[in-house]
Amino acid sequence: MAARPQRWRRMLRWTAFGLLLALLAAFAYGWQQWQHLQQQQGIVRLDWQGLALAGDGLRLQRLDVEQHTAEGRQLRLQAEGVDLAWRLHWSARPELTALQVQRLQVDWQGATAPAAEPSSAPADLEQLQPLLAWLPRRTHIEQFVASLPCARGQCPLQGALELDHGGAALLPVAFDLQLQRPPQHIRLHGELQGRLDELALQLAAELDGQPQLQLRSQLTRNAAGHLWQGRLELPTLPETSGLREWLGEWLSLPAQPLPELPRDLQGQADWQLQLAGGALDAATLRGASGPLRAALQLPKPWLLAGVGQLQGELHLDLLGRAGHWQARQLHADLQLQQAQGDWLQALPAELRPQSVRLQLQPLAAPAQPSSSAAPADTPLALQLALSASGPLNLELGGELHAWLRPDWAVQLQRGRLQASAARLRPTPLDARDLQADLRLDARLEARQLDARLLAGSQLRLARLDLREAGLQFEQLRSAPAGLQLQMTLDGAQRGSFHLHGPLAVQVGRLQQAQLQPQGWRWQGRLDARAPSSRLDGQLGNDAGLALDLRLQRPANGAVNIQGKLGEIDLAGGNPLAKTLRDWPALLELTGGRLQGNGTLQLAAGSLAPSADLNLQLQQVGGIVDRSELSGLDARLAAELRGAKLFIELPDLRLASLNPGVPLGPLQLRADYQAALAEPLAGRLQLWQADSGLLGGQLRIAPTRLELARRPLQLNLQVRGLELAKLLEVYPAEGLSGSGTLDGQLPLQIDSDGPSIDQGQLQARAPGGVLRFHSERIRAFGQSNPALQLATLALEDFHYDQLHSQVSYDPQGKLLLALRLHGRNPALEGGRPVNFTINLEEDVPSLLTSLQLSGRVNEAIQRRVQQRLQPRN
Repeated sequence: MAARPQRWRRMLRWTAFGLLLALLAAFAYGWQQWQHLQQQQGIVRLDWQGLALAGDGLRLQRLDVEQHTAEGRQLRLQAEGVDLAWRLHWSARPELTALQVQRLQVDWQGATAPAAEPSSAPADLEQLQPLLAWLPRRTHIEQFVASLPCARGQCPLQGALELDHGGAALLPVAFDLQLQRPPQHIRLHGELQGRLDELALQLAAELDGQPQLQLRSQLTRNAAGHLWQGRLELPTLPETSGLREWLGEWLSLPAQPLPELPRDLQGQADWQLQLAGGALDAATLRGASGPLRAALQLPKPWLLAGVGQLQGELHLDLLGRAGHWQARQLHADLQLQQAQGDWLQALPAELRPQSVRLQLQPLAAPAQPSSSAAPADTPLALQLALSASGPLNLELGGELHAWLRPDWAVQLQRGRLQASAARLRPTPLDARDLQADLRLDARLEARQLDARLLAGSQLRLARLDLREAGLQFEQLRSAPAGLQLQMTLDGAQRGSFHLHGPLAVQVGRLQQAQLQPQGWRWQGRLDARAPSSRLDGQLGNDAGLALDLRLQRPANGAVNIQGKLGEIDLAGGNPLAKTLRDWPALLELTGGRLQGNGTLQLAAGSLAPSADLNLQLQQVGGIVDRSELSGLDARLAAELRGAKLFIELPDLRLASLNPGVPLGPLQLRADYQAALAEPLAGRLQLWQADSGLLGGQLRIAPTRLELARRPLQLNLQVRGLELAKLLEVYPAEGLSGSGTLDGQLPLQIDSDGPSIDQGQLQARAPGGVLRFHSERIRAFGQSNPALQLATLALEDFHYDQLHSQVSYDPQGKLLLALRLHGRNPALEGGRPVNFTINLEEDVPSLLTSLQLSGRVNEAIQRRVQQRLQPRN
């Protein structure tokens, strides 16, 4: 029997030795795996102090962990006063009941290399539940201090945390998180109850001890998936400048500082949304169905940086149908005062509003809360009232219909835009007393704007000055009904537009340096689109002038204007004389027809115009100064090419010109060219200049004249002048005769006037007859034998030679040195007689006497008499 105990002793020793070997092997394997795990996770340091282990937990005075990842991320964690309690179960895994940390310090440095893409999608809550269940039932961190990556680089964070959860089921969860950044103190506390697929959340946020946010949310499962309902409340806010600065450190915000939140801002929102089955992700939320109501109140002005002071309230009721959101009701009353920002500076100073007010009221009764109450395509019907005050006062009203769907649209029906301004001076305009009343329909979509002006639209201006053009419009009125605008808002053709339709404009009085002040009218069509435009119509004025105009601006930026002057019957009046200030005062056209056309081109970026003008006159008659003209047919073509002016007169025919001595028919062909800067100092080329004169011809030989070089030299050729007709018009009593005269008259034109020096006239062979019967001269000759002989000889003088030198000075004095050779058959047997006679005549006075003698029409006689009255 003694041997049996000895065997048991040896067996126990070997068993204990085997267990010891197994423990050593397990410890060695565990230590090896722990080293491998450290190396795999990048843990380069793991130290602890004051470890105390018991059956219900452990305590550490200090724990220090440092991790370096392959991406360059560094994490260092230091914990002091760590107490971890657990409860052991022989039939289940241990349960961590509590974790308390007196002080936790975390230093996390961001990665320096791009992180590898995850190999699979992140797990959902159900997949993470086994891992989350290992969290202690109660976690309390008395103080934590962290340095974490942020938008600024590294940002400090400190606070405290309490977290309780329901064990293996994880829920319910209660938490209390406090964050501090003196002087700011934020507290978030809430509770999450239910199951992972049916949750109820209550959350509250406090800032510096004041309530900031209250959220109640519940997620329940139903046959269609999940129903999510909740309510969010925002009470009055305290001072938030420190919070804005704090958020600016953590978030990537614009350079412009965050707006200071208004202390009086209040908001509420509640929802009841049906979510489809499956994972609860962003796509599921976007496809929700159900009502959503929200309200914001700003009872006092809120200074919004870059916008202005905002005040008012907004109420919104939305209905979602599988991701298609439709507004059922909207109420807004928002006011913007002391507007500011870049958007305002982009407007001309005269158009910048000082305050703006937007009012929106429902047109129809609000929809029912049921998701089936409103069809998906039913628009939100609102009454719009938008007003802006400033240098330009605006009011926009009408019925607004809005579709809040992926292809959203806003439509304005029976809209009315009213504008008024005492004076607007955007360069280069100066407008006074603007009054606009525009009736319109408009539709705005994501990519297109369409607008149309309706009947009753009016635009009025008391005065409009175009300073650079020297134009002044008074009592300007327009009725732009029918104008339509289509504008592309995005895409490859962003900013393209098309403005087209009828356009009528009336000006009570237009003033311009070259025009007579009077009323003008425009009636036509506008077709403007990016990058070209076109304007067609008729321009007329009170004088009866009518022009057909076409203005085109193609894509290359050039300007092309085409005009056509309708045929003018001058017998009914001359609208040109009543339109142009520089119309010659002594030119009066009383008969015939006039028509013309022209073009004007201006290349893009050029100030040198190119123009063409064609005029045609048919059987024109009238008065030029103190001369009567009739039967004028002419064609004139003018060209402007940059700084050069070209005028062509291919054919001018005048039946008669009567300044007291009838001229005609007259025919003229000429060309003229000059620099635009000196239009009267060009080159005149006379190809033909012929005129009938007293039965003969007056002709100027073809010549070229430089008008800048004075005096001008012209060689007048006289052919076939009938002496009988000359003596008929000459106011000398008892003088008559016959014969034909030829000659040369060298004409000079200087700044003082025309002159002739050493001109020649002579009679054609065989000569002619001169008869002079004057009783006064015969009586005077009785006391003078020589004069008596000359008087008797001239009573019937048959000359065979007649020669005269002609001189004419700029003052109008005509000198004739006559030399006659012939005989009187009844005197001394017809012996030869030579006469030398010097005649002096004041031509202007002679013409005046001829005009007053009834050789011209009554209008010219009256004009002559009016000129003589001041002289008398």
